[in-house]
Amino acid sequence: MVENKEIHWLTRRLNELGKSKRQLALLLEVNPTRMNDLVNGVWRFQASHIRKAAEFLEFDRTAFLDFVSGDITEEELWNSKPPVQISEEDLVLLKAVKSIATRPTAEEKASDNAKSPTIQKQQRDI
Repeated sequence: MVENKEIHWLTRRLNELGKSKRQLALLLEVNPTRMNDLVNGVWRFQASHIRKAAEFLEFDRTAFLDFVSGDITEEELWNSKPPVQISEEDLVLLKAVKSIATRPTAEEKASDNAKSPTIQKQQRDI
């Protein structure tokens, strides 16, 4: 009788990408037998391996960390979308917009200036 064994997530992902356990082991600088130990539940990725493994397996790093730590399921890992990459130019623009949006308006400045020093001191003491 043939046992209907579920394919381990690592084997599944490597097959999807056309990569090997040996390639992953070499990247992580561990003995290739560690990948079989991982599949068999004898060994787990170390913290120093998470980023490299996520990139090699083409998973979002945060989702991969959540999966390895048991916070999300295999299905959630496969369905996770990588965060949107923002260009340096767009990041500068977003910071400028945020800076402008958080500046006090003329009315707020006038309101602050109209308060007496005693009231302002009492508010700071609270």
